[in-house]
Amino acid sequence: MRRLSTLLLLLILFSITIFAQIPSGYYTSAIGKKQAELKTALHLIIKTANVPSYGSGAGSTWAAFAKMDIRPEDGTVWDMYSNNHVAFNGVSAASGMNIEHSFAKSWWGDGRQAAQDVQHLCPSNSSANSSKGSWPMAVVDVSTSFTNGCIKVGKSSSKPGMTIDAWEPADEYKGDFARMYMYMVTAYEDYATLWTGNSVNQLDNNTYPVFEQWTVDMLLKWNQQDPVSQKEITRTNEAYKIQGNRNPFIDYPMLAEYIWGKLMTVPFTPDGNVAFPYLSTPSNGAIVDFGKVPYMQNTNSTIAIKAQNLTGDLTLAISGTDAANFTTNTTISKSDAEAGYNLSVLYSAQSIGAQTAQLSISGGGITPITVNLKAAASDEFLALPATNVAKYGFDANWTLSANATGYSLNVYSLKMTGNTQAKILLEEDFLSGLPTGWTSEGYTDNATSSNMRLASGSNPGKLNTPALDLSTSGTTLTVRARQYNSDAGAQLTATLDNQPLTVWTTSTTNQDFVVNVPVATNTSKISLSAATSIRVYVDYVKVQTQGSVAEPISVVGYPMAVGNVLSYSVSGLEPDSTYYYTITPEGNGKSVSNAISVKTGLNSGIIPIKTATLFVNIISGNVTIQNLQPSSIINLYDVMGKRLTTSKTDAQESNLRLSEKGIYFVQILQNNKSQTIKVRY
Repeated sequence: MRRLSTLLLLLILFSITIFAQIPSGYYTSAIGKKQAELKTALHLIIKTANVPSYGSGAGSTWAAFAKMDIRPEDGTVWDMYSNNHVAFNGVSAASGMNIEHSFAKSWWGDGRQAAQDVQHLCPSNSSANSSKGSWPMAVVDVSTSFTNGCIKVGKSSSKPGMTIDAWEPADEYKGDFARMYMYMVTAYEDYATLWTGNSVNQLDNNTYPVFEQWTVDMLLKWNQQDPVSQKEITRTNEAYKIQGNRNPFIDYPMLAEYIWGKLMTVPFTPDGNVAFPYLSTPSNGAIVDFGKVPYMQNTNSTIAIKAQNLTGDLTLAISGTDAANFTTNTTISKSDAEAGYNLSVLYSAQSIGAQTAQLSISGGGITPITVNLKAAASDEFLALPATNVAKYGFDANWTLSANATGYSLNVYSLKMTGNTQAKILLEEDFLSGLPTGWTSEGYTDNATSSNMRLASGSNPGKLNTPALDLSTSGTTLTVRARQYNSDAGAQLTATLDNQPLTVWTTSTTNQDFVVNVPVATNTSKISLSAATSIRVYVDYVKVQTQGSVAEPISVVGYPMAVGNVLSYSVSGLEPDSTYYYTITPEGNGKSVSNAISVKTGLNSGIIPIKTATLFVNIISGNVTIQNLQPSSIINLYDVMGKRLTTSKTDAQESNLRLSEKGIYFVQILQNNKSQTIKVRY
């Protein structure tokens, strides 16, 4: 979620780019309005147009196209429905081309101004025009009945719970068409009761919001991902000269967010300077996802609150089906909200399954907003880091497993057999977008199911894996990929730690590419990239190496039934040795937990750390550790065993700041000895 400041900066940048093209005072009557009121204000500004005659000849649609839709490099017709370059034929139809209503005229009936409005009429390849018909615009992801390397026609799953017939533009024109659609429902707001035919899957018969929610989400996404181009600026400027009105969503692309998106609670102003109460963050409809939380555990999430020009304090309330599981403040003072406030929301996993609630924020003169809260109490049983690690033992810890009658603890060491076997370091199929731990640069998109798209017509794209241990030999990288529809022979580049690895040439169908990976480091990263206008779909990535086969050898007496407890003291171990432990719940059919590694203390030459030698104090989220030895290393882990911070100090005292309430584990390493302390904040 972008902050308002970022959105307003983009708005200002757009304004700087094209403001000089906009007549002075053209949008004055829209300033200070939002949502439906803003849409209607724009309607009143742009509804009147002296549209040209439909067809060929002087003062016609084709005469307008000759000014609006010229490819600058060769003077041909700029066709957004195909990749063809067709020469203009004076003011008559170009060869093999039609006048296409991007917003199908059968949705309202011919004989009205909208049918001749060049702000949404476009020159189109006749075959594409015929195949597109009057279907709604959506992502064609189920089956394809027509494609020409630019548009697709077929079945779409974009509308929840349905498969609909639809057409999909090329990525480089998705923003163009999104802004045309928004223009049409605004300029012709008074047609609301007329929407009919195939529009029923996309439009409702009202003036606001008019688009069904799935369409709102899609158009806002396309409006952002495919920014306004010089082509569109030229087009609306020429249309204004011809028929006297403009497309406001080209002049100010962020208007879409003020009407349907992130800025719905903010009155519109072209320069972003406001003098009225508003909440800049969070946005209305924002989602706070606590993720998976162990059963019967608590976790916090922080929501940034920032307001301006408030008339009083903000009021907060949580409602909804599972409201009892979420807790937060009831008020935020005016001064705190305006200065910026981190609101902590506590979630308590009291029952297995998904839980939702709504946080409402009101008061202070703002338009009330709702933030959606979601979490999943999980019985995915977890072993937690060991505590009280000593020379001969440690305390094993684990989370609660619902309905367990007890737990079985296994403590073991690993013995290398001398054999090797394939070991998968990473395997991803991108079914759920960008995986956790991966990063992206430039343009990447997961709109096509089970594929990760790299690059667009105007930006390169790059994927970076998480850090991998590539310090051994025998590693291979496998990538399944294909070219973007019209980018024949698109190349996919693989790099290792920013050094060239290989370049693959893709084709129209998925291929598996394999390359040997040289020995690198234990924190190496592999990157996959595609260049601007040479777009690639990546379907699957696997990194595999040869690992030594280790055989688990249980400590005598283990596995052991330890009863219905969440911690057990293990003793009788060898010093200076590495052990592992897993937990298996009994009585509820759950499987074995993850494995925790523990290194016991040294046998001689080191004075073991005793709890009494360290002083730990916790006040308001500050953890102070005193009596440390030089070169101490301090690691902070959360309740899930994820390392949050690591630091090294020569001082006798160190301080840690806990950002949220919860259970933590502080591991102190000094003089080759480890001790872990459980901290509850």
